[in-house]
Amino acid sequence: MLRSLLQANRFESQEEVLNALREQGFKLAQPTLSRDLRTLKVSKVCTEDGGYAYVLPETNEAEIQRRAVPYGFKSVDFSGNLAVIKTVTAYANSLASEIDNLNINEIVGTVAGDDTILVVLREGVGKTVIIDALKQILPSYDED
Repeated sequence: MLRSLLQANRFESQEEVLNALREQGFKLAQPTLSRDLRTLKVSKVCTEDGGYAYVLPETNEAEIQRRAVPYGFKSVDFSGNLAVIKTVTAYANSLASEIDNLNINEIVGTVAGDDTILVVLREGVGKTVIIDALKQILPSYDED
């Protein structure tokens, strides 16, 4: 039943999965569910809307890519020579590192928090530098 529920629905938390199982008449505790998820090798992936979803290991790669967002990217906003990039919690450092690794001369540097990155551009540099960098890192990035 757990496998069927995970294939048919999107669950963001174990509590949601547990409630769905209980609605189906199963009586189990959260630790049991946690062990069952581990036994089935279920993964929790970041979704495009900034949430999460549990995915079974046999889920094909296209489905995982449809549900997952590389580096937890959510949005980017600009002000002068600054860009503020929002990510899912705990993803900012890895995305900032990728931006730094591009070694783009027009980018002075990045400062990453838990879910926000500040990108400092050299004076007079346009936002297209950041947009092009994001396109290199996030193949599905669309600036619209």
